[in-house]
Amino acid sequence: MGEVSMAFNQQNQTQKLEEDTLMIPLSPASQSFNSPVISFTILSVMELETLLDEFETADIIRNLFLPLNARFSSIIHIDEKGVACWKKVDVRVEDHIVVPIFSKGLSTTQYDENLKEYLAKIASEPLSSSRPLWEIHVVKYPTLYGAGSVVFKISHALGDGYSLISVLFSVFGRADDPSLPLTLPEMSMRVNGGKKSLWSYVSKCINTISDITSSALKGTISKDSKSVIRSGEPNVELEPIAITSISISLEHLKQIKSKVGGSINDVITGVIYYMIHLYMVKTGDISTGKTMNLAMAFNTRMLQGYKSIDQMLKANVWGNHVAVLVVPIPCVSGDQKVDPLYFVTKAKEIMDKKKHSMFAYMSDPINKVLRTLTGTKVIKRSIKIAPK
Repeated sequence: MGEVSMAFNQQNQTQKLEEDTLMIPLSPASQSFNSPVISFTILSVMELETLLDEFETADIIRNLFLPLNARFSSIIHIDEKGVACWKKVDVRVEDHIVVPIFSKGLSTTQYDENLKEYLAKIASEPLSSSRPLWEIHVVKYPTLYGAGSVVFKISHALGDGYSLISVLFSVFGRADDPSLPLTLPEMSMRVNGGKKSLWSYVSKCINTISDITSSALKGTISKDSKSVIRSGEPNVELEPIAITSISISLEHLKQIKSKVGGSINDVITGVIYYMIHLYMVKTGDISTGKTMNLAMAFNTRMLQGYKSIDQMLKANVWGNHVAVLVVPIPCVSGDQKVDPLYFVTKAKEIMDKKKHSMFAYMSDPINKVLRTLTGTKVIKRSIKIAPK
C-alpha cells in the first residue's frame, strides 16, 4: 500500500511540475491590457484578392499560426497565489473562426459599410476568457479594397502590434516564391556622431522627472477639460461606436516627414491632432485654453526595423514591450487660421521630448508598484481622463 501511495504522490508531483512549467506569469503591461477595468483588443483587417473560406483558414491556423507561439494556445489563469499566468490548453480551432452573414445582392459600397459596422460591433464585444484570447472573422463579401476580408481580433495581452505583425508576416510567403519567407528591405540606420554633452543627460533627467510627475497627477487629481471628444460622462465605453477611415499616400507622408525632419509616426500623430482640431471647429467647440490629452503607445524595444518572430523570441523581445504615455493635444482657437503643418511640427516637438526621457522604460515597474498599492483604481482613473 505504501508503494502505491508513493507512486501516486510522485505522479501528482510530476503533473503539478508539468503544469507549473506551462504556467508563465503575465508581464505588468499584459496585466494592464487585460484587467477588470480595461480590456484592449487589436483589430487587423486584411483585404484579399481572392476569397478565403473557413476551412482554408482553419488549416492555416492549425498548421502555421498556433505553432508560432504558445500564447495562442493559452488562457489567462489565476494561480493559487493570485498571480495571473498563461496556461496552455487544447485549442478547438473552429471555436475561434466566425463567418458573418450580410444581406445578399448589395453593392460593393454597401458591403464596405456593412464591414465597418461589423467591425464596430465586434470591437466592443469582449473575448471569451474560457479560451485563448483571439478570433478570426472570415468575411466573404466584396469591399472597395478586395474580394473578401479576414479580420483578426486579438487581445493586446497577447502582444503588441510589433509582435503580432511578425506573426502575420511569418504565416505568409513571398509572391514570387511562396516557399520563401516574406522579407522586407533593410532599414537604413541613423548614426549619432560624437559624445553626448552633460546637458543632454541633465535634460533627459529633467524630462523623466517631469513625465513621472505629470503621469502621477493625471492618474490621481488632474482632469481633462470637457469637450466634444471627452464628455466626462460615466460608462462612455458602453456606448456604440462608429468606424471610419481615410487613405493617405505613403509618398505624401514621406514628403512631410522630410520637410519637418521627423518620423512617419510624428506625421501621423500630427494628422490625428489636425483631425481633432477640425472636428472640434466643425462642432463649434473652441479649443483654446482646454486641457486635452491623448493616450499613445510607445515601442520600448532597442531594435531598428523589422525582425522576424524567431529573431524576436531569441532576443526575448516578443510580447508587450510598449509604454502607454499620455501626451498633450495642441489647442488652437476655432476662428484662427492654422497651417496643418503646425500640428505636425508640434507633434514632432512633443514626441522628441518624450523620446528624450526614460519614463517609457520605467513604466512597467511603476505600473507594477501602482497595481500592488492601489489595484486598478489608478488605471481606471487614467482611462477616464485620456481619450484613446
